[in-house]
Amino acid sequence: MKLVGSLILSCAMLLSSAPGFAASGGWQTDGQGTRYWHVTPRPGQCNISQAKNLALRAGIYRSEVIQQDDNVIVLRGLDQSGDRREIGFGNIRGCPELDGFEDGHP
Repeated sequence: MKLVGSLILSCAMLLSSAPGFAASGGWQTDGQGTRYWHVTPRPGQCNISQAKNLALRAGIYRSEVIQQDDNVIVLRGLDQSGDRREIGFGNIRGCPELDGFEDGHP
């Protein structure tokens, strides 16, 4: 029983002292007790927050990701008149806007 307790304690110490877990993404902390989920995309890929900012600039509000793969990121949101709109971005650095996603037709 003592061996099991010391094994659990040593595993807990190992996991709590591994800074590599936070650097690779996942649960992060701001140093003030607030934790949030953040995963950094691989180098050369489009960041979701960048795509949402570009959608906002294009007039699409309250956007959400409806499709994401190695090639594209598609967001759906509302325009100023309240109609649903979709916008697609290439999943490469810079998030270039893709043609053909207007009115929900990819």
